[in-house]
Amino acid sequence: MKSSLLKSFKWLKHLLAAPETNLFIFAFLIHFVYEVWQSPYFEFYGMPTLADKINYITHCTIGDGVITVLSSGIISFWQRNRYWMITPTARLIVIFTSIGWIYTFISEIYRVRVAQLYGVSVLVVPFVQISWLPLLQWLILPPMVLMMTRRHLLGYRSKIE
Repeated sequence: MKSSLLKSFKWLKHLLAAPETNLFIFAFLIHFVYEVWQSPYFEFYGMPTLADKINYITHCTIGDGVITVLSSGIISFWQRNRYWMITPTARLIVIFTSIGWIYTFISEIYRVRVAQLYGVSVLVVPFVQISWLPLLQWLILPPMVLMMTRRHLLGYRSKIE
């Protein structure tokens, strides 16, 4: 019985060991904290309740996780290696971060200026009239996500003396 139970969860073990799963989990956790932190600086149109705002922030954070995985997928395809984040070069980190930053820049222009899903009253980037907070988010957080993913994939092998 025990053996068959362990075999039935084998797929879960492989799923949790995948670099994409690790990237998504760490991206979701880190970006969620940042999204909550930056939310007071945005005007949420048509969201009267706290639950609505939390759902919107969660939706955005899932999007951040997907952007992270897709950015990594582009680099994985280019490098022909899904585990490139174990030994990332400065160039790969910059490209990985840039892909997410460019997507966020375009997405923010659309969400704020075209779709008018939310407004920005402070911390505005001149000319494009979007907040600099999401742009800063996509400069700071992707390297952190890579670092945490790398550490997790390698395991905690540090010597305890």
